[in-house]
Amino acid sequence: MLCDQYYLTSPEVLVNQFNGKAPRHPLQIVYVPSHLYHMLFELFKNAMRATVENNKSSTTLPPIKVMVALGNEDLTIKISDRGSGVPLRKIDRLFSYMYSTAPKPVVQNLQTAPLAGFGYGLPISRLYAKYFQGDLNLYSMEGHGTDAVIYLKALSTDSVERLPVFNKSAWKHYKSRTEADDWCIPSSEPKNLSKFSHHI
Repeated sequence: MLCDQYYLTSPEVLVNQFNGKAPRHPLQIVYVPSHLYHMLFELFKNAMRATVENNKSSTTLPPIKVMVALGNEDLTIKISDRGSGVPLRKIDRLFSYMYSTAPKPVVQNLQTAPLAGFGYGLPISRLYAKYFQGDLNLYSMEGHGTDAVIYLKALSTDSVERLPVFNKSAWKHYKSRTEADDWCIPSSEPKNLSKFSHHI
């Protein structure tokens, strides 16, 4: 819908699935729907924009191909476009906040959301994937297209939140050192403050 609003056209999306755990059965995993929606929404927007903008001279748009595969450990989603790809030197930049290949959007109508340009879609999508022990990677062939691959844990028991560990052995890594006393955190013994004084 967004792609049609901006470009008056959109590529076809072809979806195939493969169930390695139980062939000929539908794929099923337990996952947070809003996280999955955000990741797929961003990747489909990017794939459609690249496909339309890099195939303007063509009478037909190449389809976006999606493969969903379920194994014993992972559910993998691959979204392949023919949007001309990106050079290798730009791949890391795509996961930097505030970096975008699209011009900065000008919001004129509150009814329609911008298709791209804010620069946080891919970084946050990767953050969502990594939060439950998965990942999101881009494999691009400049001049041809890009494969975006999302890895998710197939078993909910493996989808453990990636949180900081606070225990006695890790505490020393988190403990901050104060160079000099202040009124809030008094130390057990006085510190030599002469090394912190500055002569004007």
